[in-house]
Amino acid sequence: EEAGVKLAFHPDDPPLPVLRNTARLVTSGDHFQQVLDLKPSPANTVEFCVGTISEMPGTDVYETVARYSRGGKLAYVHLRNVHGKAPAYHETFVDDGDTDMIEVIRILHHNGFDGVLIPDHTPILECAAPWHAGMAHALGWMRAVMTMVERAQ
Repeated sequence: EEAGVKLAFHPDDPPLPVLRNTARLVTSGDHFQQVLDLKPSPANTVEFCVGTISEMPGTDVYETVARYSRGGKLAYVHLRNVHGKAPAYHETFVDDGDTDMIEVIRILHHNGFDGVLIPDHTPILECAAPWHAGMAHALGWMRAVMTMVERAQ
């Protein structure tokens, strides 16, 4: 705290209560608050993984991103999209899942989030540089949406 360092915790991915006979700690949106309440501090923050949150049965990803971006508790955001809920889900491109990522970015912008957005678990493309091409797609899409949201203000 004295040095201004933030600790950002990531929800369990996948968000299952037990994985490989090991209990997990952060498997629902409500668990975020429980962890934050253990040590109330500006240094105790969330690494907000949109994909993991959207996999959580019974958790509203839009309400959850609004709640924690309003409170300034997001250190950074992983933008990952999925189809389905844990344990039956699969990862997709950022613009092709169950979550409206444009709405997520709108909520973040509306609430003044000025942190880092990171593409996460980007699918690969069939080409000479499969990972790089998938990442380039995600980064270009994210930049275009951020520009669109900023201009709409």
